[in-house]
Amino acid sequence: MTDPYASVKAHFEDVEGVIVNAGRGAQGLKVGKKMFAMFYKGDLLLTLPEARVEALIAAGRGLPFDPGTGKVMKNRVLIPASKKRTWIKLCEEAAEAAG
Repeated sequence: MTDPYASVKAHFEDVEGVIVNAGRGAQGLKVGKKMFAMFYKGDLLLTLPEARVEALIAAGRGLPFDPGTGKVMKNRVLIPASKKRTWIKLCEEAAEAAG
């Protein structure tokens, strides 16, 4: 089974200030202690400002994220695997917002 996040991990491996968290616990990308991208069930979960999340959802580029509580998180957007070609650019945007 190939890693669906391999290109994202490889891109950020050498980016100063970004930690590729691939060990135990949440898998994703961090700036300092802030996780800005999580690898979630084959899709990508990003933390972005609420207005940007709304814009991505409205444009059909992302989906609302409910962690199972019945309440959508306003600052998180799920970018499906079908939009994988946008993952790196959106991760860069999320890293900037987190940093």
